[in-house]
Amino acid sequence: MFKIPAEMLKGVVGPLAKSARKSGTGNKTLYISTTDEGNVSFYFADAALSVERKVNVAIEAEMSVATMLFEIDQKVSALPSHEEILIQVQGSRLMMKWGGRDSHIAVDLLPETLPMLEPPTPDTTVSWKPGALHGIVRMMIPFCALPGHEKATSLPAILGIQFTKDEAGDVYLRATDSFKYIRCMANKMDWFDQTLSLESRTLQAVSEVLPPDAEVTVGLTKSGLVVFKTGLATCITAPLNGVLPVEYMDKAFNYKAKSKIRLDRLELIELMRRVRKVAANNKPYTILIMKDGRVTAQTIDGALVQDLGGAVEGGGVDAIAIHAEHMEIAAMFFQSPNYRGSDEIVLYVNGHRAPITIGLDGQERVNMTVLPVVVTEVEKLNAGSATAATSKSAAVAAGV
Repeated sequence: MFKIPAEMLKGVVGPLAKSARKSGTGNKTLYISTTDEGNVSFYFADAALSVERKVNVAIEAEMSVATMLFEIDQKVSALPSHEEILIQVQGSRLMMKWGGRDSHIAVDLLPETLPMLEPPTPDTTVSWKPGALHGIVRMMIPFCALPGHEKATSLPAILGIQFTKDEAGDVYLRATDSFKYIRCMANKMDWFDQTLSLESRTLQAVSEVLPPDAEVTVGLTKSGLVVFKTGLATCITAPLNGVLPVEYMDKAFNYKAKSKIRLDRLELIELMRRVRKVAANNKPYTILIMKDGRVTAQTIDGALVQDLGGAVEGGGVDAIAIHAEHMEIAAMFFQSPNYRGSDEIVLYVNGHRAPITIGLDGQERVNMTVLPVVVTEVEKLNAGSATAATSKSAAVAAGV
């Protein structure tokens, strides 16, 4: 048994429960054990992730028990604050006592033995600056495919973020859900010579346990496991199978497209949110019509029409359709202080069926594409323009 301040206990069990929920695969077992070093270990594991948090508290007797993580999280949250909690076993229950030791909250124990976490020794390690992990989770994961994506069976790497280090020593992060794709250069971390993809749910789970204000050591073992460690917290995971076909995907970036559409980034974000609210039939599609150097946005059914304070450079494309959620995520990425630049976002458009390259002037560390939506209305607008252009050319050739 051991004594632990209530706030410290909540600060350990709560993040572990959040981490377990983010990693998925249902309820989990929490193992609690005193260690030879005089710490108490709180540990859970599933097929994708193992997480351990240790705390240094007053140990009165050795203990090794197991209980349901989500149940003890619920009950720990009900403990009174600013109290010292005595944790001890009574029969088949784990008692959490305070005050005169007559007050307690109990949780049932499981008849399991503790599989002690034996952190593998990394063959090599790199360092991530404080906040790097949490920034990745916040900005990159919206580009990842969700579990169950139809392409994940043949290309598991789309479920996560791919980490690569090039010959110049620059680290690149990549993510895609097959509708939008991002490649960005990271400056707060190092990486290994090996390209690996880590599942988005796993990274979210790790970020719940590791503090955002601490430097993180990332290790790679000979068996291919990735180990995250800071202080008394350790997370172990296996990378996803395979890698993204980046040679093919990077070719979609096109900064010499026929048209450049310059839009206010915040206005674009607000428009996309407005479209998602008013769009019918759960199809938040926006048509951008380019005419006389101006841009007008409208929904498919015409319920929303909005003139945008942007400008069009070049020509050859009269209209495109975009998915509001995809475009909002792309524009929101540039809210990050690490990648923020101009308040004007640029859409590079080479055709109403071609990937749309998105960027900011002067921001070369981020490359991004979003696939357009193919709708009848846009096909007609561009076909009409093409027909008019053909007729004009024919008239000129005929000397009319």
